[in-house]
Amino acid sequence: MSTGTQDPLPPFTLPTPPRRKWPLLVVVVVLLAAAAFGGVAIYDHLQSCGHGVDKTGSADECIGVSDGSFTFEKSLRPVMAKILAENKRVKNANRPWVSVAYVEPITTDPNQEAIKYGIKEELEGAYLAQRQLNDAQLGGRGDLPQIRLLVANIGLRSEQWKPLTDKLIAMTKDGNHLVAVAGFGQSRGGTLDAVKALRAAKVPMMGATVTADGLASADEVGFFSTSSPNADQASGAAGYLRQQQTAKPGYKVLVVRDRNEDDIYNTSLFTDFTRAAAKKQLALMSGDLGYISGIDGSISNDLSSVADRVCDKKPDAVFFAGRGVDLRGFITAMSAAGRRCPVTVLTGDDAVGVYYDASVSDATRRQFQADWRVSGVTALYTALGHPELPGLLYKPANNPYTGFRTLYHQEFGGTGDDDFQDGQVILAHDALWTLGVAIRDAAGDGGTVPVTSGSTLNALLSGQPVSGVSGPIDLGPAGNPQNKPMALVKLEPNGRYTFQAVVRP
Repeated sequence: MSTGTQDPLPPFTLPTPPRRKWPLLVVVVVLLAAAAFGGVAIYDHLQSCGHGVDKTGSADECIGVSDGSFTFEKSLRPVMAKILAENKRVKNANRPWVSVAYVEPITTDPNQEAIKYGIKEELEGAYLAQRQLNDAQLGGRGDLPQIRLLVANIGLRSEQWKPLTDKLIAMTKDGNHLVAVAGFGQSRGGTLDAVKALRAAKVPMMGATVTADGLASADEVGFFSTSSPNADQASGAAGYLRQQQTAKPGYKVLVVRDRNEDDIYNTSLFTDFTRAAAKKQLALMSGDLGYISGIDGSISNDLSSVADRVCDKKPDAVFFAGRGVDLRGFITAMSAAGRRCPVTVLTGDDAVGVYYDASVSDATRRQFQADWRVSGVTALYTALGHPELPGLLYKPANNPYTGFRTLYHQEFGGTGDDDFQDGQVILAHDALWTLGVAIRDAAGDGGTVPVTSGSTLNALLSGQPVSGVSGPIDLGPAGNPQNKPMALVKLEPNGRYTFQAVVRP
């Protein structure tokens, strides 16, 4: 069911015939014509979710681009209202402006509630960057052209990439002045298809939380990212495990992997880790354990079998090349009586999906916490953003996290660092912020040079390092940040993200 805001179509009623004797044929023609007209109107209404957003695909997903007036999903209403208000201010200010679209799979699997929660956080981060870019006092990087932030749904598993990219490409040539695209959510096959289409149209892209290696390329420029790719995360993880192996002779490391080939996050994470292990001389146990996500039916049986094998092999550590939601299933499987063998699990940035969001009942969350505590699993991951990381990377006077945190609390409430533990708000902010800096460079010193998608792309290719909240961002030839530090973070059963150390590729 759509949760967008659009006035309902008035119900169609047949007109009352006048009190006169018309030939039967005329009456039939009139009624059929009226019914046809009404049918077209009803059909158009059913096909439209809101302005710029249409029902698409077999699941009738609301696919398209919104300025905030259509909210896509009820949990997004507060942040979308803020985006809409800022967009209206931009358009009414009579100053030069351009649009940037933030793309996400807003239509999600009902069983993957953590993804929806992450989308809300990402849009909050993107909105904060928009505010800083549009107010010179907040960002310090000028204020021309103003930034209009659009939100785009690419659909469940990014499968509706074609109708969305067609619309985005058209918006670079019309009055929407679209010059770049950010976000992209999860690393899946549809994501790669979208990147290829936008790259061919010379529309620059900036990934926020998407980290698969196959998206950025030095040979085919166009996709950039503010987050460390899987190759860097895997290298940092392998380096950390190598340190453990050196300090503790006999320390055994086993690999568990998702064999779903459509999920390019999992496949590249596995490939990158095995390559990094060989390079860093990290000894791995033979016989990788695998399961397959994304198929009909539950994978809990597969993860149960994996848990049995882990306890049989007795590794000290497991590198988990899979999604956070599957890590949750693995932890639950490890909590069964007869298993509960102590093991450290190290994985990539999608680990944040291990937690249930606020829409899940307290009883469900408490049960999972209880299962985790008896499971014997200690979960670590390579975090792309964490509140404690910028303080270790910047001098206090140059730390952008301070102003970012203050603005967040002014806009969304709260205190302290709890809202930034999983890094999602931070990473989305940095993606739009980095694009905004490039847009300002393309506009020239006075901000008067007209900006296009082409000039934004050129600015990204020749741009200088940016001080991101997640850390310094120095885009390399392939479009990924070069040698960007990451945080090694421990995931706690109570939902806390405990900082452990700084790791580097």
